[in-house]
Amino acid sequence: MNENERTIQGTEEFDTINGVNFLAHAENTLSSSPILSAQDVEVQFTLRGKKLTAIRKCSLTLYEGETLAIVGESGSGKSVFTKCFVGMLDKNGSVTGGSIMYDGVDLAKFTTEKEWRTIRGKKIAMVTQDPMTSLNPLKKIGAQIQEAIELNQGLHGSAAKAEALRMLEAVGIPNPERRYNQYPHEFSGGMRQRVVIAIAVACRPQILICDEPTTALDVTIQAQILELIRKLQKELGMTIIYITHDLGVVANVADRVAVMYAGQIVEIGMVNEIFFDPWHPYTWALLSALPQLGIKGEKLPAIDGTPPNLFNKVVGDSFAPRNHHALNIDFLEEPPLFDVTPTHQVKTWLMDPRAPRMEQPDTIRRLSNHDMGSAQTSGIVHPHQLPDREPLIEVKDLQVSFGRGRKKFVAVDDVNFTIYRGETFALVGESGSGKTTIGRAIVRINPTTNGEILFKGKKINGKIDKKLDNEVIRSCQMIFQDPMASLNERAKVDYIVSEGIINHHMYKDQADRSEKVQRALEEVGLLPEFSSRFPHEFSGGQRQRIGIARSLIMQPEFIVADEPISALDVSIRAQVLNLLNDLKQTRGLTYLFIAHDLSVVRFISDRIAVIHKGKIVELAESEELFRHPLHPYTKALLSAVPNPNPYLERTKKLLVYDPSIHDYSTDKPVWCEILPDHFVYGNTAELAKYREEIGE
Repeated sequence: MNENERTIQGTEEFDTINGVNFLAHAENTLSSSPILSAQDVEVQFTLRGKKLTAIRKCSLTLYEGETLAIVGESGSGKSVFTKCFVGMLDKNGSVTGGSIMYDGVDLAKFTTEKEWRTIRGKKIAMVTQDPMTSLNPLKKIGAQIQEAIELNQGLHGSAAKAEALRMLEAVGIPNPERRYNQYPHEFSGGMRQRVVIAIAVACRPQILICDEPTTALDVTIQAQILELIRKLQKELGMTIIYITHDLGVVANVADRVAVMYAGQIVEIGMVNEIFFDPWHPYTWALLSALPQLGIKGEKLPAIDGTPPNLFNKVVGDSFAPRNHHALNIDFLEEPPLFDVTPTHQVKTWLMDPRAPRMEQPDTIRRLSNHDMGSAQTSGIVHPHQLPDREPLIEVKDLQVSFGRGRKKFVAVDDVNFTIYRGETFALVGESGSGKTTIGRAIVRINPTTNGEILFKGKKINGKIDKKLDNEVIRSCQMIFQDPMASLNERAKVDYIVSEGIINHHMYKDQADRSEKVQRALEEVGLLPEFSSRFPHEFSGGQRQRIGIARSLIMQPEFIVADEPISALDVSIRAQVLNLLNDLKQTRGLTYLFIAHDLSVVRFISDRIAVIHKGKIVELAESEELFRHPLHPYTKALLSAVPNPNPYLERTKKLLVYDPSIHDYSTDKPVWCEILPDHFVYGNTAELAKYREEIGE
C-alpha cells in the first residue's frame, strides 16, 4: 500500500478488544473537539549560565475521555512537557514559546502561583513517579487526602473526612478507618501509590497525568494499579496521560501513543498503528529492544550512541546520528510531520515520496504476528544439562531471620537450590519475597540463621577462616539495583572501580592499578577518560556499567545481579543485558540474576526459581516454566507480565494468587521433582493435581 493511500485501519482481530473499538475510537477522535491543545511549545532551562532547550516546538492535542501514552527514553522531555500543563516546572525552567490552550485559556501565559491554583488539582492533576517523595512523611495519610478534598471540593470537617475514607476505599485500600490514621512509612510501595492516586482523584480533575506510576512496582501490583486507574477513569470520566518507558504498560492502557525524542514528538498515532505499523526509526528501535521480541542466545538490537546535547542547536533530524537508516538530508534539514493516516503522524524523511522505500524490521513483523521470540531456543545447551556439570553455589536448607524473640522475622526459610558453573540462575518474586536477602547471604553480607551455603564445595556461611573469606570476597561479587545509591558520589570513577583491588592489594603499582581500571571500563563499553569523572556526570545506564566494572576488576567467578536493569529505559536495558551475556561468554561467569520482570528473566536465564514469602515454590528450566507453570503463584506472576502486543495484553486473563487455597494442616507440603529438573512445592493432593495438568 502506498503511504499516500493509507487510511485508518486495524487488524480484523484487533479492531475491538475488551469492548474498546479502536477503529470507532479513531473516528471519534477525528470528529471530537480537543480539551487541551499544545502548539509549538518551547521550554528552556538556565543551567550554569547556559540555555538548554528541553522542549523544541512540540505540539499535542488531547481529546476528552481518551488515554494518551507518552513514551521515550529518560531525558526525552516526557515529564517536562506535561509539567507545563500544571505549572510544575523547576524554578530555572520556563515556557519560552508556543501556546497551551485549555478551556479557552492559554496556560503558557500563566506567571503566578495564584493563576496555577485555579487549574492544578481542580482541573488537571498529576500522579508522580515516587510516591514517597510526594507524601509528607510527618503527616497521617488521611489528613493528606482530606487536605486535597477541602482545597478542591469545598467540603470541611466530618464531610471531608467521610469523603477521604470513601476515596481510600475507592482506590482499594482495605480497612480505611484504620489506614486513615497511619503514616506513609507504614504502607507498602503499591499502597503508597494508591494513596497518591487517591489524593489526585479526590480533586475531581478533568485530566489526570500519571508520570511513571508503576515503574518501581512488581508486575502483580502494577497490574492492579493499572486496573484501578482504568476503573476510576470510567467512573469519573477523566482523560488520562500516561508517561512511561514500559511499552507493556502502553499496550495495556493506551488509546493513542506519542513517541518523544530529544524534546519533540517524533511519532503519534492510535495504539494499534504505533505497535503494528510504526514508521519512525526510533519507534522501531524502542520496540526491537524489548526482551520479549528477542531470540534467546542472540543479542537484543540496542540503540547505539547517545541523544543530542540540547545545550546546542540541533541541525537536521535529532535521531540521525543513531539511525542506521539515516538519509543524507537527515543531517541537513529537520523533517516535517508526515501524515501516515488521519490519526497517525510521523516526523521522518523516510515518509517523503522521494525517499527510498524502507522495510520495517523483522521484530515489528513478529510483533504483528503475535510471535514472541524468546521461546526460540533450538540448539541452546544449558550448563545444568551437561554431563560434567560443576556445582559452583549450593544452598541447602537456608534460613535467614532478623530480630529476636517476639520481634523475630523469618525472611527466608528452608531454601534449596544449586547453581552450576556457567549458567544464569534467576530468582523471581514480588518485593519482600526474600530474593535480595538470599543474594546478600551468598556474598556474606547477610548472616544466616540455619542451613549451609557452599562455594566450590566449601561452606562459606557463618564463621570461616580469613583465607576463605578473602577468596569469597574476590570470587563472589554483587551488582546492586540502584547504581546511584551504590556509588560513592564524592569519589571519582577511578577510585570507585579500583576500591576492591586496593583493599585486597591485587595490583603491583599505580600504573598496574590504572591499567586494570581502564581495561575494566573498556570491557563494559566505557571510555578510559571516564575514570576522572564523578558518578553524577553519567546516565543511569552508564552508572550501572560502572557498577559492573567494579565487580569485574576483582576477576570474579560468580556475580549476584540484584535487579540490575529495573530502573533503566528499554534501550539501555538491552545494552546491559547484551553486556551481561557477552561477559558470561568471554569471562566464563556464573550469575544469580534477581528480578521481578519475568520477560527479562526469560530472555537471559537458563533456569528460574520462583520465591514467595521466603520459600521457593517452583524451579524449572526457563522455557519449561513458561510452557508448564504449575504452582498457582507462578501462574499469577506469569499472567501479570506486560506484553508489548496490545491485542495479547488486553485479552489476557489476570490471575490473583490467594495463599489460603493451600490446606497444609494435615497433608504437609514437600519439595518434589515432578518432571526432570522441574521442582514444585506442594502436598500430596496438590502434586497429584499438578501431575494431572502435565498429563493434559
